[in-house]
Amino acid sequence: MRSIKLYTTPTVEGNPIEEYYGIVTANQVAGTGALTDFIASFSDMFGGNSGAYRNEMNRLYTDVIENISEQAYSLGGNAIVGVRVDFDNISAKNMSMFMVSVQGTAVKLKEVDFVNRGDEKKNNVTFETLQCEYNKRLFKQKLDKEEYLTQDEWKYILTHDMPELAEPLYKSYVRSKAAYAEGGGLECQNNFPLYVSRLNYDDAVKLMYKQETCYTNIIKQSHLFNASKILEYAIKQGDFSLVCRLLASDKLLYDKKDLKEMQDLLAFLQNLPNVGKIEEVKGGMFSSGGTKYVCQCGTKNDKDAVFCSNCNRDIKGFTKDQRTEINQFAEKVAILKELLN
Repeated sequence: MRSIKLYTTPTVEGNPIEEYYGIVTANQVAGTGALTDFIASFSDMFGGNSGAYRNEMNRLYTDVIENISEQAYSLGGNAIVGVRVDFDNISAKNMSMFMVSVQGTAVKLKEVDFVNRGDEKKNNVTFETLQCEYNKRLFKQKLDKEEYLTQDEWKYILTHDMPELAEPLYKSYVRSKAAYAEGGGLECQNNFPLYVSRLNYDDAVKLMYKQETCYTNIIKQSHLFNASKILEYAIKQGDFSLVCRLLASDKLLYDKKDLKEMQDLLAFLQNLPNVGKIEEVKGGMFSSGGTKYVCQCGTKNDKDAVFCSNCNRDIKGFTKDQRTEINQFAEKVAILKELLN
């Protein structure tokens, strides 16, 4: 996502507007049929939640925010003010449609340097600033007590700049995943990925690449690919299933530093020691001898076999799907090298 700040207010305190570029709008519509309605009602009947609707809502919201951010960026703006988001359900006859609409005014805010101004006293504070700070502290208190935020509170957070809540919101999301079976923290599960997508790249990467766990779906959705962090997972944890899933993520802007880190990651994966081996084996009553690929699971395969007939892993321990991810990543690195040189 482009580095565009969104504000529900028509002005931003301390950052005067240098130029107005006009209104930007975006709409996304998804249809729901009788089968989806039935699945949702069936889930609700037994105390669960409709994952299909939740995922669709997340996708629609992310798409419209990215859309207007791209519009503002292309016009030369660095922010959108007066943002309004509407959720509508449209039904007619046997057709049901769900629509997310967003609009605002693309502007260019003057960058104001607040460094070393911590001791400067403000002569006045707007109501919006006071209310935002009050709500921020209120939300922090609730999160510290391990209480879940309501949908209205999440809506306020998503339309205001609150990076200070990143860590407690992350912890709340982890708890909500554990409480999924009981239906707890549904609003958190729905909204936290959207919150991450609004953070700047560095803050989001620091938040999401935690050693104790890693939510690849959010990393992919928010374009948070980071080769150095993935390499850390590979070296420290050796969880190559996770590493290969993360290889399929991306970021919006690559530079030569990214290329170098991607090359290091690829070299590490390609030069891992073999966990299987090629060796001469003796024949038995029901098997032939000769040179064989002996997999880590003990299965003896033809020497030319790439993957084990029993566990489907190659000589380095990768499955077919994981090897495909690595090969596609290698191709991406090669193309990026051409484009940056």
